[in-house]
Amino acid sequence: MKTKVSLLPKAEEDLKEIIDYIAVDRPMVAAKIISRFESAFERLERNPLIGNRSKESRLRVLGYRFLVVSSYIIFYKVQPKFVFYLPDTPWSP
Repeated sequence: MKTKVSLLPKAEEDLKEIIDYIAVDRPMVAAKIISRFESAFERLERNPLIGNRSKESRLRVLGYRFLVVSSYIIFYKVQPKFVFYLPDTPWSP
């Protein structure tokens, strides 16, 4: 059975704000970022354990994992039937 990715309301709001901000000056870049996030969510639905375990011990103990999408980190936690995406700020490698 495929896992369902569910965004927490704050994460959904943050993602919308990021896209809206970028779209003001660079709508094509915003569209590309949306596509990358959608692709990441699809990969998580197929394989929820694809992300790395958090290096932060407190988050690791709680079972959080992460994926990097463009310059953003998706923190998430796998539940029996759902994957919850948590909001985060841009990350520069």
